[in-house]
Amino acid sequence: MLKLGVIGFGIRIRSIVKEIIDSGKAELVAVADNNIGNAKNNIIETLGDIKVNYYTDARKMLTNEKLDGVCIGTRCDSHTEYALLCSEYDIPMFLEKP
Repeated sequence: MLKLGVIGFGIRIRSIVKEIIDSGKAELVAVADNNIGNAKNNIIETLGDIKVNYYTDARKMLTNEKLDGVCIGTRCDSHTEYALLCSEYDIPMFLEKP
């Protein structure tokens, strides 16, 4: 099973993550978000009360976790920063538009 991380687990990314998890091919193992409480609530509403490692720092998540892919669901003005960060770790990513 693929291990998935998310940077910025907000309203827009959760339906995409749900589709990936519901495929049965991946599990959500880590989330980096500067509002952990909000991220936890979104995860519980979307996927139930699952075990996830939470980080407030995306670099720490990428360093500490062995991820097969990352979904980036942050504000548009931080997409480039996090895409470049994921590329430093050579981790495939899904980046929300725009």
